[in-house]
Amino acid sequence: MLRGYRADIDRKQVGLGLTVFVEIKVARHSQENALSQQEALMVIPEVVSCFMISGSADFLAEVVVADLAAYETLLTETLLALPGVADIRSNFAIRTIKTGGALKLPEPR
Repeated sequence: MLRGYRADIDRKQVGLGLTVFVEIKVARHSQENALSQQEALMVIPEVVSCFMISGSADFLAEVVVADLAAYETLLTETLLALPGVADIRSNFAIRTIKTGGALKLPEPR
């Protein structure tokens, strides 16, 4: 059940001051396209979490970078080059309220 331990690092203190929630829509829905997208997103170091979602987008990625210029580079050189991308929408975090919260586990039966 336990997958590991990690350090809770202050992103701003280490020069990573911008968090972006990136909605990615793929052009054609298929298992192959979804798998290609997942594999591509897994190897991008700036993507710290990623989810396949329902709604107006297909994937939601949390991206952490130094600043807007770094995000622009990541967007234009990496994210827009992902396989089968039809649209990308970027949502910039203004302030962090809570991260890394503990999971509320169900009561044992």
